[in-house]
Amino acid sequence: MKEFAILARGLYRPDQLAITYDPSLRMPTTPAIQQWMDTLWQQKLAIAQEKNIPLYDSKLFRLVHAETRHAGQQGNTTPVGAGEELSGEGFLGADHHIRRGGGGVDVGRGRLRRPGRRGKVLTPPGRGRRKRPLPLHPPPPPLRVRSRFRGDIIKYLPLRAWSGKGNEPPRLHLIFGDTSYKEYVTTREPEFARGRDRQQLSNALAVCSVVETTDGHILLDKRQGVDVYAGRYHVIGGFFERDLDTSTTTATSATSATSATNPDPFAAIRREIREETGIQAADIAQQHCLGVVYDLATPHAELCFLTRLNIPLNEVSQRVPEEDEIKQLLSLHVTEES
Repeated sequence: MKEFAILARGLYRPDQLAITYDPSLRMPTTPAIQQWMDTLWQQKLAIAQEKNIPLYDSKLFRLVHAETRHAGQQGNTTPVGAGEELSGEGFLGADHHIRRGGGGVDVGRGRLRRPGRRGKVLTPPGRGRRKRPLPLHPPPPPLRVRSRFRGDIIKYLPLRAWSGKGNEPPRLHLIFGDTSYKEYVTTREPEFARGRDRQQLSNALAVCSVVETTDGHILLDKRQGVDVYAGRYHVIGGFFERDLDTSTTTATSATSATSATNPDPFAAIRREIREETGIQAADIAQQHCLGVVYDLATPHAELCFLTRLNIPLNEVSQRVPEEDEIKQLLSLHVTEES
């Protein structure tokens, strides 16, 4: 079973990320879709409260486009309207996939705020005892969105690696819009996602990182208290939040002043690492973005990172996490066998 699609890959420093942020690039909705999401969200909140699992809405970034581009290369990144997708390499679909074995390490997110999948609305078709659907189901029909794509143009677009030629390394071009945790949780439901194109979903953007100590250990957590991938090991990660992971720049002139919101993926993953492990920015020796993947099972995108620390594992264990999401921080010693 294919579980991830690789949208872009490489080794990118912060200055090699070219980000365009347009809040109008949201998931397309109709009044019927919005009402369906509102009702399902209230049901999920009630279940989460019964199970004593934190669940709250938050403002997230939405991945619209990801493309590796070399110096002098022109990309086709002209927006085609709010909620619509863009042409070019790295659109939300690719032929490069990752398969995961049972119980293996997965590059995934680790927030513990999602309710278990139980009850009439939350039981996917074909799993467990069949429940009679509520009147809310089936979800409203998809909103048809005009697309610039024709045929298999997005089926296979080769990823290029920098050969060292030329004066500049490749850059990872990203286009972000707006979404929310509520939109993500509701639109990832199989009843909603089935039969819809990816551009018709929330496509919330997460960040995750392999974190490696100086003595060759990778930090891990075993997923628990979650409704997807429970029991699997994963690296440090979480969602890219608009209220926490941005900076604002202001440009002034003689007559006016304008401000711009600048999403910072590197700040987002440093925050997640700090919250979940207590590791500070001063403990990090190197950090690179490895690219973008798309989770096919729970539709959303993830920016993947490699973080090398300047401290060993025993010092990591002395750090105090800011949150209690990880009940027990685990590690894997990196050897040829492992």
